[in-house]
Amino acid sequence: MTIIVVARHAQSEHHINGLTGGWTDTGLTDLGRRQAASLAMRLKAELDGIPCRLFTSDLQRAAQTAGFISEALNLEPQVVPSLREYNNGIAAGRTVAEAEQLQLAPAEPFVDWRPYPGAETWREFYQRVAGWMETLPLTDDEVPILVSHGGAIKQIVTWWLGIDIDCSQGAAFDTATASITVLRINSWGERALERLNDTAHLYADDLAGTTPLIKRLANDPFNALFRRPQNDA
Repeated sequence: MTIIVVARHAQSEHHINGLTGGWTDTGLTDLGRRQAASLAMRLKAELDGIPCRLFTSDLQRAAQTAGFISEALNLEPQVVPSLREYNNGIAAGRTVAEAEQLQLAPAEPFVDWRPYPGAETWREFYQRVAGWMETLPLTDDEVPILVSHGGAIKQIVTWWLGIDIDCSQGAAFDTATASITVLRINSWGERALERLNDTAHLYADDLAGTTPLIKRLANDPFNALFRRPQNDA
């Protein structure tokens, strides 16, 4: 069963200090470190014993989150700059108020608007993220775990579901900090969004009863009810 696990980084200093996100490079807060620890324990409960590979954005907030996962699952993280958040150009490192003064006038189509000098357009952002995703081997032998950012995860889901980037305006796939999103190829061979923005681990006192991911998906009654026969072309 082909599965991709995508985790958003935990709470970062820019979240609580009025700074823009994007390529602003700040580390985790105390709460963020607790979130990352809970995220890592959740992934360990679901993926322990399953061959995995760990990939992370090189921005501090993602790399530090990946560090907790690395320790929990005994994985060496591979740094992937293409998994970075949206490149917000000269707005990076600025306060939200400062960035508002730097923003360029909106243009149509939205996906080709460059909001700040030196920034990416939404199309360029999609092409960067999707371009790397196309190189990711999809096999039943191991589960890739990607640690990335809210905007990049939107692009990953858009790519996975085959949504035309020109039709993406006005729609979003929102994810909270330290959340889990799971993509898989189901028993019909379709690219499925199995889970989006799962944060149950951030509110759980005990993860001991967590059903391993592969076992839970294999026993999904929907899959059992609608699974095509093995000889079905």
